[in-house]
Amino acid sequence: MGAMATRTPRAAPADRVDKREAVLRAAIAVFGREGYARASVDEIARLAGVAKPTVYNRFGDKATLFVETVAHAAARSNDAVMDVIDATSTQPEDLRGELERLGRALAGCAMHSDGAAVIRLQMTEHAEFGEAFDKIRTEGRDRTLDRLAGKLAQLAATGHLRLTDPQRAARQFLALINDEALVRSGYGTTVLTQADIAAPVADAVDTFLAAFGTRA
Repeated sequence: MGAMATRTPRAAPADRVDKREAVLRAAIAVFGREGYARASVDEIARLAGVAKPTVYNRFGDKATLFVETVAHAAARSNDAVMDVIDATSTQPEDLRGELERLGRALAGCAMHSDGAAVIRLQMTEHAEFGEAFDKIRTEGRDRTLDRLAGKLAQLAATGHLRLTDPQRAARQFLALINDEALVRSGYGTTVLTQADIAAPVADAVDTFLAAFGTRA
């Protein structure tokens, strides 16, 4: 009997998730540049490498695509922050340096084009999409604060901080970092660099440690 022919698997078509991701990444670029009203679904489809009907089949209409785009970009930024919070040592040799690294991550949304676009769109399009944007912002902020409070509580438990209310300390640390980053970025009109935020983050950490640091 002759040897059986080996069948080469046929390449699978692009997964639905891959196409959705491609559309959302293209959409944040186009919406971020043009705003909601001027953005073209044709341009989003072209940039994503899909047919225009594919965009509508997956998202229904332009408004739904816009909200999901902002939510997706915000979630990606938030996930990056979660990773840094999780990686923050609870037994750091250099607490100030560890907190500065964390602070730079918290300001990261203003240091990436997608993050800056989210900030800018939440400001400029709030009148029409305020309810959806408020939900996106609140969910992301609550998630960040809960994770940050947990990490600060661990730092207090290991003797590196003095805390009676980790949630309050987390809110204050986030406010010290984010307020300066937002102002310096012109609320998303400028993408910041590491050099732009180095001094503000250092100042924020100084203020935080003055309030919550242990004293020898």
